[in-house]
Amino acid sequence: MFTERGGRVAVVDFRAEAAQASADQLPGALALAADVSDEGSVRAAVAATDAHFGRIDCVLNAAGHAAAGPLGEWTYAEWTRMMAVHAGGTFLVCREVLPIMRRGGDGAIVNIASIAAIRAQPTNAPYGAAKGAVVAFSRQLANELAPQIRVNVVSPGRVRTAMTEPIILARGDGDWDKGMEISSRFNPLHRICDPSELADAICFLLSRRAAYITATSLVVDGGETSAPTMVVY
Repeated sequence: MFTERGGRVAVVDFRAEAAQASADQLPGALALAADVSDEGSVRAAVAATDAHFGRIDCVLNAAGHAAAGPLGEWTYAEWTRMMAVHAGGTFLVCREVLPIMRRGGDGAIVNIASIAAIRAQPTNAPYGAAKGAVVAFSRQLANELAPQIRVNVVSPGRVRTAMTEPIILARGDGDWDKGMEISSRFNPLHRICDPSELADAICFLLSRRAAYITATSLVVDGGETSAPTMVVY
């Protein structure tokens, strides 16, 4: 969607082949392999992007992984990885792109959080904590970087992505249609968000149409966070 609107994109993934597969579908895109939880890896990817394009105007921090389970079953290493990828990766990318974005005059950053940062979910405490950190960090950063650079958050609900597809399948006991039907019950619109709908929200916040919007979180969840929670006595 960003390239359709005239932008050029550097696709960064910790798997080089995945980055290349995405970049191959986008005119003029650059594919890079990097681990967002590794400082040197992030620095190299940002430098390569700057060397290739000569500028960075917009940044989308969407790297992440899903893991859930009772807190007593989590190891400290698993907790640390969750925080390092989601919160740490967002911090590292933002820090490394800032000198380049400032050189360009202005720009916009969108960080991906989750409704797990807003609403408690069963056995999802570490993920929710990591995404909550992204929200808080983004709000602070927006204040620090204004008025030159805008920073906003998109907090998705249930979206069909490579990360969520295994969850949807598991929810349906291996039956995709059953998993989608069950997943659609969680929000008032009774459906899963299409990736293009999430992209619309992201591209809006990155564009000059959102020039007066910063330090905010746009929730794209089909109304899930507004729906009442059922309590049975």
